[in-house]
This record gives sequence, structure tokens and C-alpha cells, in this order.
Amino acid sequence: MNQNTRSFLALTKASLKMYYRNKGAIIFSLLIPVALLSIFGFLSKGSGSSIQIGLTNHATGELPKQFVETLKNIKAFKIKEITEEEATAELGKGNLDLEVIIPENFGAIENGKPITSNIQTLFNSAKPQSGQIANFAIIEIVSNIDRKLTNSPSVLSVKSTGVTTNNLGYFDFILPGILSMTIMQLGIFGVAFSFVAMKASGALRRIQATPVHPLYFVLAQATVRLLVTLATASLLIAFGTYIFGFHMVGSYFNFAIVAIIGILIFLGIGFAIAGWARDETQVAPVANLIQLPMLLLSGVFFSRDGFPSWLKTITDYFPLTYVSHGLRKIANQGASLAELLPDLIGMGVWLILIYILAVRVFKWE
Repeated sequence: MNQNTRSFLALTKASLKMYYRNKGAIIFSLLIPVALLSIFGFLSKGSGSSIQIGLTNHATGELPKQFVETLKNIKAFKIKEITEEEATAELGKGNLDLEVIIPENFGAIENGKPITSNIQTLFNSAKPQSGQIANFAIIEIVSNIDRKLTNSPSVLSVKSTGVTTNNLGYFDFILPGILSMTIMQLGIFGVAFSFVAMKASGALRRIQATPVHPLYFVLAQATVRLLVTLATASLLIAFGTYIFGFHMVGSYFNFAIVAIIGILIFLGIGFAIAGWARDETQVAPVANLIQLPMLLLSGVFFSRDGFPSWLKTITDYFPLTYVSHGLRKIANQGASLAELLPDLIGMGVWLILIYILAVRVFKWE
């Protein structure tokens, strides 16, 4: 082991001790995300009093209209009229209890006689209770319509199928978002405030005067933040899994890769702020100016699908958007790294640009 390696390891050990002597940093890095996860976890468990139904109507005419109106009049049902593709996706995410598809020939008459047709319903077989309750009500509605339509053998019926899904809920959506938020805040605030404090006290200037190359000190600080953030993310995932039943559909390895790239990006932003700022009073305004828009507009707490197209286009390029989207696709959809190529390219561009900026603006005093 050469002298440079020993210096790096010693600085890393010292930096780790320095970090954990700051009790506020531990509270900020762990307890706040845990509190947020607990709030959203209990809210997600307490929600869902209505049965969520995705309705796709391919038919026209009075009979399908009558069926839809009857369905909407049931207070326990919350009806969302969407396409089959959207309904299937929402069912897979756990956002729907039942998918209802009205065929084009429902209620149609041919040669003076009603055509036999089936309404198709799909429920989540992993948690079938709500879906099957809704299904029974739909069967009864269709049977009543059928009896009014004709006294002959039944021509209208319901064909119900259990669908294997990832059994995801809102908590499964929110946890990757809170993880990405934690990664951003630990990277930006953790680095910026500590380095500016050392700059203001003259500690960085004194390190320059020692035989140890300043680069090793910076690398040691970055390594400590990387390890701390990964440990925090692991604890949050374990907490979410064992307390609130978080489902990881994809690979933990892929999840860790995206998280590490995200950590490096936000560490770079923290170093850039620390290099530019002269004292701690300059850090908070700039850090908040950078992180608040991303926190609100990068899809951390809610989907960006409802944004105006111009706003969605702008926020598509936020670094936090790439990180949260990548983590969420791996966790909720089992995406591979190859499927996340656009996000990885975006993160790679940010990684290069932010460290070029950090090197240019960084000052030791």
C-alpha cells in the first residue's frame, strides 16, 4: 500500500468520524426521510375507501349508456373512463381494483334480436376482495338489464378474469421518490454547508499547506458522503419493506447503480456551491433555489402526467427527474439498465457538466 492510498484511507476514516460527530446531520439524513415515509405509509394504508374502477366503453347506444350511468350512481365506486392500455397499466400498478371493458356489440340488435355479448372485467388476483365485490355488483346490473331486454335465454353476461400484477400501491410509488429526494439533499446540503464552514474557518487553507494532496481530502469527503447516502437509502428501503410492505419488482443491483450515479451528480452540485460561496449565509439561498424547483416539479411526490406539456418538457431534463424516474421504473416496473438508457444518458451529461462547473468555481478560501 503506497503513501497516497494510506493518506486517502486515513482521511476517509477521519471524515467519517467528523460526519457522525454532527448529530444534526444524522437526524437530517435519516429521521426526516423516515418520518416522511411513515406519513405517506399510514396515509396509503388509510386510503382506498372507494373501489377504484377503470372503465373502457367501446359501445354506443342507449343500453351501454344506461349501464355506465347505473355504474356511476353506485356511491362506493369511483369510476375512471380510460383506454384499455391505460387501465391495464393502472391495474398493474395497483391503482385500480377492477378494469371493466364494454364490447362494441353490447346491446346491439341484429335481425330484430339482441346479440350475445360479454362485458369483460379484470381484477387484481393478488388482492381480489375489492375487485370481486365490484364484479358482483356489475354482474347484478347486467343481469337486470338482460332481464328487461328479453325473456329469452341470457344474451348479456360478464366474463371475469383474475390478472397477475405486481400488487403495487401508492407507497411503492412514493418510496423511490423520497429516496431520490434524500439523495439530492444529502448531496447538496451535506457537502455545501460542511465545506463552506471549513473554508470560513481556514481549515481548507491549512490542508493545502500539508504534504497531503488536497485532491485526496476532497475524494475522502466524497467517499464518506457516498457511503452514508447508500447506507441511508438501504435503511429506508428496509424500513419501507418491513413496516409498509414495499415491493421491489426490479433488481437491487440496478437500483443501486442509478442511486450511486444520482449521489455523484448531487455531490457535484454541492461541491460547486461550496466552491463558489464565501460563507454559510450564501449557501442556503442558492441551495434552496436549486433544489426546491426539482423537489416540487420532478415527480417526487406525485406524477408529472398532469403538467402542461411545456412544463413537462422542461422538467424532463431536471437531474432529479432522471434519478427519480429511473429508481421508480426499476422498483415498480422491473426495468433493466438498457431500458433506462435515456435516463442514464441524461444523468451522464449532468455528471460531466456539473463537475466541469465545480472544478471551475471551486476556491479553497
